[in-house]
Amino acid sequence: MDINKVFNEDCTVTMGRFLDNSIDLIVTDPPYGMDFQSGHRKIKHDKIVNDTSLDWMPTVFKECKRILKDDGHAYFFCSFHFIDTFLQTLKSVCFEVKNILIWHKNNTGMGDLEGDYAPQYEFIIFCSNGNKKLNGRRDSNILKFARTNNDFHPTQKPVDLIRFLIQKSSNENDIVFDGFMGCGTTAIASYIEHRNFIGSEIDPNHYNTCQSRLSKHLTIQQLF
Repeated sequence: MDINKVFNEDCTVTMGRFLDNSIDLIVTDPPYGMDFQSGHRKIKHDKIVNDTSLDWMPTVFKECKRILKDDGHAYFFCSFHFIDTFLQTLKSVCFEVKNILIWHKNNTGMGDLEGDYAPQYEFIIFCSNGNKKLNGRRDSNILKFARTNNDFHPTQKPVDLIRFLIQKSSNENDIVFDGFMGCGTTAIASYIEHRNFIGSEIDPNHYNTCQSRLSKHLTIQQLF
């Protein structure tokens, strides 16, 4: 198994090379099925690949279940729009949904500025295989981490938030998988926390951004 690499391909291709029960932790931010395009920046990011439907979901979640170790944890980001579909599909492949975490951001998103409430959170579905314990103290299921400016990706997640999830559900030298790597946040968080990582990113532009961020981060780490 090639570790500490991100592959420019569909995540099912990457997972197809894994043995059963070979991954310690899954942390991933898949398409939400919303055909999302950020309007917050003057220069808009391209739309997210495969975000027009949730047809990808049964196959991907089934493979995630297959590759995750019997005592592994998995975290799947999603929004309120299709959380019922996420939950039903995860349960259909025999994932145990332990909790729904709330990522509370420090400010609001855009959207309908006059006809809707300002969005200030996203969901993270926390799944478990077996009876693995969380590391450290018992934390709240409301996680307060400042959002990013989405400089590298339209749905970019904070490194500190991903580091927290990695700390809670894995140990040093474990393997963390992210099938929707985006701009590489999970890889960077894994490296900081002394975990191995494997990732996939199907969009060539985001893949190149991911590789560039990783290269710069590793260079900085080596300097200090």
